[in-house]
Amino acid sequence: MAHTYALSVSQNNICKEKWVEQLLNSGIRNYEYSCGAFPGKAAMEKSIAVHADNLKAGKYAFTSLHLPFYWGAECPAQPDDFERNICASRLGRVIEVFSPVGMKHLTFHPGSGVEGQSRESALACVRKTVEYLIPYAEKCGASLNIEVLPRGSVGGVPEEMEQLLEGMPDCVGICFDVNHACPRSEEVPEWIARLGKRIRSFHISDCDNIDECHWFPGRGMLDWKAIMREINRLDHDCLLIYEVAADGFMPPAFENREMDPVWFFEFVKKSMAYLQSL
Repeated sequence: MAHTYALSVSQNNICKEKWVEQLLNSGIRNYEYSCGAFPGKAAMEKSIAVHADNLKAGKYAFTSLHLPFYWGAECPAQPDDFERNICASRLGRVIEVFSPVGMKHLTFHPGSGVEGQSRESALACVRKTVEYLIPYAEKCGASLNIEVLPRGSVGGVPEEMEQLLEGMPDCVGICFDVNHACPRSEEVPEWIARLGKRIRSFHISDCDNIDECHWFPGRGMLDWKAIMREINRLDHDCLLIYEVAADGFMPPAFENREMDPVWFFEFVKKSMAYLQSL
């Protein structure tokens, strides 16, 4: 099965002139618009306007929208109904504002819950948030993809992801970030085989099996031949989204270093070709 490749670009970069130039000229057609923090309505509309003509002309596509994932107390696993619903309604508004761009995938972070909250409660609360967002996803014809997250986040292991998806309609799927399976990275191929029917997209990057690193594939501990073997066995088209650090390779001092977008896009294309060859 041939799969579709895309590149995730942060809202901090996606409207910069040099980055728009690469969206137009790199040869990569599909992108994930990654929100990070909650943007205001005016900022979202301004950002969409920057790309409107290019999107309409089919020069590139925002195939996926990464919903905001920097929250305060209002998070998807929050047991307090009022605060959780604030988060859910804000996520819903983001989907509504971006719906004209025609995204087919929505990447959703389930979060980790709050201090003292039981695992059962966190899972139940995330399910409530997903159920709230389903009508928004259905209205814009997109798959709401719950992301596999690290560091004890809700749904970060197959057993919990299956609980989150139980009884959910087909418009709810999985975004499997293979760089998030730490410290069980060697199990990624098994997880793909187990969850494969509900996987709609992947976040592609490498890690050190201690924590997420968002390195280019081949720099870390992941077995890419085994991973691509399982991905290629899936009987449906998945969106393989490169979510690699655009601010550097995180050198030993861990300072951020901004990359030249021309170089960055060129290396992404070479890396995509490498995975396609496996």
